Amino acid sequence: MPPYLTSRPPWFTFIVHPRDVQDLYQVGGSALIAEHSADEDEFRDKMCSMPPTIIGEVTFGLGTVTGDLTIVVRMPGRILRPEGRQLIAESVRLAAARGSRVVGLGALTAPATRGGLTLLPELPKGLTLTTGNALTAAVACRNVAEAAEAIGLAGVARVAVVGCHGSVGSAASRLLAADGTDLLLVGRTVARIEQHLPDLVPHARISADLRDLAQADVVLLLTSDPSALLEPGVLRPGAVVLDLAHPVNVPPARYPDFQARDITVVQGGLVQIPQYHSTIDFRLPDRRASLACLAETYLFAVEGIREHSVGPAATELATELAGLAERRGIRPWPLGLAVPAPAGA
Repeated sequence: MPPYLTSRPPWFTFIVHPRDVQDLYQVGGSALIAEHSADEDEFRDKMCSMPPTIIGEVTFGLGTVTGDLTIVVRMPGRILRPEGRQLIAESVRLAAARGSRVVGLGALTAPATRGGLTLLPELPKGLTLTTGNALTAAVACRNVAEAAEAIGLAGVARVAVVGCHGSVGSAASRLLAADGTDLLLVGRTVARIEQHLPDLVPHARISADLRDLAQADVVLLLTSDPSALLEPGVLRPGAVVLDLAHPVNVPPARYPDFQARDITVVQGGLVQIPQYHSTIDFRLPDRRASLACLAETYLFAVEGIREHSVGPAATELATELAGLAERRGIRPWPLGLAVPAPAGA
């Protein structure tokens, strides 16, 4: 057992997976495996033969509330295969053996299990399962409002939601629509948008073509699907891109390409939690920031929520969790965008 873990049961377990080779170096023993590997490919293959492993811990306050961080050591392409689903289920059993009360699904572990639905039939007794998508949707809407204000279009910005019919996108789209947002809903096909968001279709523009993002002032990225990877040439100068995908849709190394066209890309879906500390570096813009999906898992544990949150996120739960987060001092992480001076200043 790693030295930072104790025999005391954690309040929750948050399941993650490596986004790239760099993440593999956070797994215990990786340095030794790298030393005995001929090249990066061999290192990756060796690491990706490991079983689910507890790699770290998150604590809140003086450590009275703790959570395990468990990694399914498979890369994004493999996590979505049957092998990945089996290992995620194994991670859930590990969480139960550790005495966790709640299990949160991070990044692609949620879509790999159909939003947790495939895990329910054999879920160990006493565990509550959440995807983290509801609070993420609520935070995404706060991010949109902050971005619109920063570019001087508060309340009137046209907002494109890429991945609008996904498990986060459907809730975020409905929350934005309820606020009267001018929406452009972008999905894989128009038919899917019409199927999953029939209530919004009459009141929004819909598209399956990324080139239509040229109409948007703020772009909300909720998918890392290779067919929806964003390029700067399709956007209008002055637009703001909020990337909430995991793995990210736009790698930070590409930000200068967007900046050259006067387009700002920032990572959204992050929160600040009072007295939060993680032994693992999630490689966020700031070590003090946390993922909204992790914060939702924390809220489920400390609030004693026992009803599963699986499948597409419910807008009612998103609103409820936003209120609970506010009460516990959890706030969206600032995007760091410069707000324009008032006219005539």
